[in-house]
Formats: sequence, structure tokens, C-alpha cells
Amino acid sequence: MSALTHGFELEGLQVSPLTGEVSGPGGIAHLEPKVMAVLVLMAEHPGVVMVREDLVTRLWGAVVVTDDALTRCFYELRRQLSQAGGDDRYRDLIETLPKRGYRLKAAVTPRTDRPTAAPSDVPAPPAVRRSRPWILAVAAAALAAIGVAVYFSRLPPVAEPPPNAAAVHSIVVLPFLDMSAEKDQGYFADGVAEEILNRLAQSRNLRVTARTSAFALRDQALDVPQIAERLDVDYVLEGSVRKSGPRVRITAQLIDARSDVHVWSKTYDGSLDDLFNLQDAIATAVAEALQATLGGDAARLQARPDVAAYEKYLHGRFFHHRRSPGDIERATALYREAVELDPQYARAWAELAGTYFLTRWHESGKPDEALRALHSEAAHRAVELDPELAVAQARLAQYYYITKQTEKGDEHMRRAVALDPNDPLVLGFRSSEATWRGDVGAAVDLWARIVAQDPLSPTNRGNYAFMLYANGQLEEALVEFRKALELNPADEAGTGMDIARILVLLGRHDEAWQIIAGMPQGNERDYALALLDRAPGRRAEADAALGRLLVATEAASGVDEVELRVRLAEIDVLRGRHAEALEPLLAFRRKLEADRDRPQHDQWALVDELSISPLLEPLHEDPRWAELTALPAGP
Repeated sequence: MSALTHGFELEGLQVSPLTGEVSGPGGIAHLEPKVMAVLVLMAEHPGVVMVREDLVTRLWGAVVVTDDALTRCFYELRRQLSQAGGDDRYRDLIETLPKRGYRLKAAVTPRTDRPTAAPSDVPAPPAVRRSRPWILAVAAAALAAIGVAVYFSRLPPVAEPPPNAAAVHSIVVLPFLDMSAEKDQGYFADGVAEEILNRLAQSRNLRVTARTSAFALRDQALDVPQIAERLDVDYVLEGSVRKSGPRVRITAQLIDARSDVHVWSKTYDGSLDDLFNLQDAIATAVAEALQATLGGDAARLQARPDVAAYEKYLHGRFFHHRRSPGDIERATALYREAVELDPQYARAWAELAGTYFLTRWHESGKPDEALRALHSEAAHRAVELDPELAVAQARLAQYYYITKQTEKGDEHMRRAVALDPNDPLVLGFRSSEATWRGDVGAAVDLWARIVAQDPLSPTNRGNYAFMLYANGQLEEALVEFRKALELNPADEAGTGMDIARILVLLGRHDEAWQIIAGMPQGNERDYALALLDRAPGRRAEADAALGRLLVATEAASGVDEVELRVRLAEIDVLRGRHAEALEPLLAFRRKLEADRDRPQHDQWALVDELSISPLLEPLHEDPRWAELTALPAGP
């Protein structure tokens, strides 16, 4: 272990490798594990030229990576040092020597104490909502933390307890194979792997890759070192599940990802009644092998649900994650069956509250009052049964925000943050509240943490990219949007639009046109094309696209109409027509308020879209902007 592992001082900055944090006059920066490894390696050799080839070998071993990987690490390191120091001069601490390597130009002082994570001033909070489908799933594990809550709460900054993750080792739990004779227990195998993942995530000494990224590799023909490189992990846990009647066999093997060497492999046999003990045994064996300590209250771990209810819960989670048409209804029905079989099952009640929330906001014709009451019942029941369950506290906070009981919402959201500040659902809420407070920089940092946990989620990449864009970090946003598109090529229209918009703002019109030319016909393409009115030779095409967008807006309804009207305003502002942008928006807002038959969700969606659009900032000085973005009168 490096002598600097327990921390060091660098030109007034306090560096804590175990927590991944750098703190200074500008605040706290959270470094990705590989970026922190770069900083520690450079700090071990201050003033020495570190050759690129040597750095790559030390950091990645035998894994083949491109030069871009190292360049990206140094780019991110400079940015985070500058942020923590509150001064761009901290970027210059790292000197680039062309065609040679890098040198750290700073004195390094090791710390002899073993500091804990410094408290963060990022407040507790509700979740961001972007209206495109890939933005709607705010939380990393697709836990449906859609950000209606953000409309209601502006929490004052609060101190946060030290995070759970002192990342000594990083690990990914891959989806377990279904080895049952009928091959019909995939949901069960997934649930077993996810439960082990959740147990390991309670360790203070492990950084555990989120479910979304871990399970995204299910059908990819990658060997273990490739998985390690893709997810930046040290260890891989893989396994299989064979379920036959009341018996279950779980085989698990832990692999050192860098060397592709097995640490251990073992088969666990038992009845379904033994399932929780088997899962705990595997998690404990992993922790012991990695010299980590598992967290979790012993009394809570002993309060196991009925096995039949647990199976229903696992099946519901499968549909909850998959999100195909009809899956939320299927998940809701299965969660209901779970709590009917075991009325004391807190986690099933919490997940049921989440599906009621999704149904209320995304299914037309549903009785809002009835669903709100069901959400309330499920969330309250979850908290009553297990007050220490972070997701239960978050779901109850969500209910209170929806019903405009802000103080109660704040109370439960703070509790959720205290219980598990690194939970993807909680992080999603936090980033959204930071955005609503206008602290987009804090939201960027939180999304960076989410992406570090869940690097293969296109949803998280897209949210992170949008926050970078909203914060004026256009080049960085461009990189992240392109990564999101690589992860989800099917979103060529939505993410292509975002990429083209940034290229226009950077004045790179030819590149923007290349992106637009490859986009499918539709509103996204017309919006991007309409932004090109100042590009040489593109004015006529841009005007024609704007005309089509106007026609589409008049024919649109619901959130689609909200999004289109905001896009029209952005086009007008970019063309210098501020009055033409603001007046139609005001008329539309008044129309929404007057139409009692129209879901109030559309008003919240309009406020959300307006609040997070950096292109509309020139309108903020107009006194009518406050009227336009005022919170709706009722829940």
C-alpha cells in the first residue's frame, strides 16, 4: 500500500485517496477511482517526469487501452483540482511535456493520521426530470425517482454524514446464470445476484458497480480483463443459480479482474428457506477475501421476508427494471402479491410506492387521487415497518413533495441521505434539488459520482452530460453525450439533437450539420436544424425546419407540446428575438392554468424545462420570468 494512501497535502489541498475526495478553498471534489490513482502515482514522484508508457503500464497493467484513456484522466484531474482549489492555477500543478509525459509541480506532504470523509454541504433532495424517455429514469438502478419532487422543495444546505465508501477495492457482481432445467428462473437468478450486490454495497471498504452497468454486460462476449477495463474494477463476482422445486444451488466465483486469476470458487446448496443465509454467506466470503467489513444492522438482516413473498418481489423487480410496455403494471401486481403474502415486507412496500408514482405520472386516464392515496399507504407502511430503510424514507419524502408538504418531505429526505448517501436513488434526488437551487455545479459533481458507480447507463451519462451543458461546460458535455450515444445508439434522434446543439453553440457548424444529416426525420432533427440559421448557406433550411416545428407544436399535446414550445423559445433567443420567445410562453402558461381538464403535470413540466434551459438565461432579467416559472398553485 502506498505511503500516501491515508492522505496527503498538495499545495493547500487535502487529498483523501480512500474516500476519493480532494478538499480545498473551493470545496470538495470527488475523483473517479482511476483519476485518483493517477494523482497518487504522480504525488509519489513529485517533480519527476512520468513517461506516458510507464503511467499506462502502472495504471492498467496488461490491459490494452488507448492514449485517450490517460489523456482523459489528466483532463479530469486538472478540472477537479481547479474546482477544489477554487482557482484555475491549480490546473498548472500538472505539467504536460509533449511526446514525453507529465510532471507534478508541487510539494507533497503525507498525512500520518487516518482521516474520515469530510462532511459535504450538498443538501438532501428530490430528483431531476427531463422529459425525454432516457432522462425520465433518473436513478441509476431505474428506481423511478422521476423528479416531480424537485418542483416542491428547496432544501437549505445541510451537513451530510461521512459516506459509506472508503474505496479500498472495487467489484462488479455480474448477473448470475439461470441453470434451471426449464430456463424460466432468470428473474430469480437476477434477484440473487442483486441481493448479494446490495449486501456488498453496505461495506465501507468496497466500491460496488451499480446494477444497471453490471447487468448491461449480460449478453456481451467479454473476458474478465475486458470487463475490468470497461467498469474500472479490481474484482469480478460471477455465478449461477439452479432452482428445482424447494431446493436451490448457487455457485459463485470471485476473480481478480486484472490478472484473471480465481480467488475462490464455491457451491452453496440449501432449501429456499435457506436462501437469505446462502446469499449472506457468499457476500461474507467475498468481504473476507477482500479484507472488507460488511455493514448493515444485524436485527434488520434477521427480519427476513416470507420466501414466497420474496420470490414475488424478485419477479416484480425484474419487470420494474425492464420497463417494456405493461411492465410497470406487472411489477405493481407482483409487489401487491408480495405484501399480501407478507404484510411486514418493508422493501416490497417501498417498491410498490415507486410503481404507484410511475403509474400516476405516466399513464393517462388514471385517477390521480386514488393513486396518490395508494402511494401514501405504501410509503407510510414501508417507513413504519423499517425506518432505517433509505428507499422507504425517499419514497415517503416523494409523496410529501407531491402533495406540497415540503417540511415533511425535507425531514424524510434528510433521513434517507443520512441512511445511505451513496444510494443511486438518493443521489438522483440530491442532484435534482441542487439544480433547483441553481447550484448546477453541485449537480454536476453528484452526477459524476453516479456515473462512476454506474458507468454503462446511458440514462446516467445523458443526465450527467445535460448538467455539464447547463453548467456551461460544453466540451465536457459533448464528450459525455457522445458516450451516451455509444451506449444507446437507438437514441440517435434525442442525443444527436443534444450533440448538434452544443456544436452550434461552439460555432462548429460543419460538424453540427454532419450530425444533423445523419439524424432521422422528426422534431428533434428540425429543432437542431433550426439552430443552424447563422451557418453559411443553411438559413433557408433552418427556416424551413422552424416552419415544420411550428406546425408540429400546434398539433402536439401533453408533455410533447411543453417540450416543443420551450424549443421554439430557445430558437428565438438564439436568433436574438427575446420578446418573440417570452410572450408565447406566457400565453401558454396562462392557457395551462385555465384548462382545468388538463393534467397539472404539464405545468410542472413547463416550469422544469424552463428552469434548466441555459439557452433561456437571457430571459431571466425580464420581470415576467418570475410569473412564467412560478410553482403551480396545487399538487
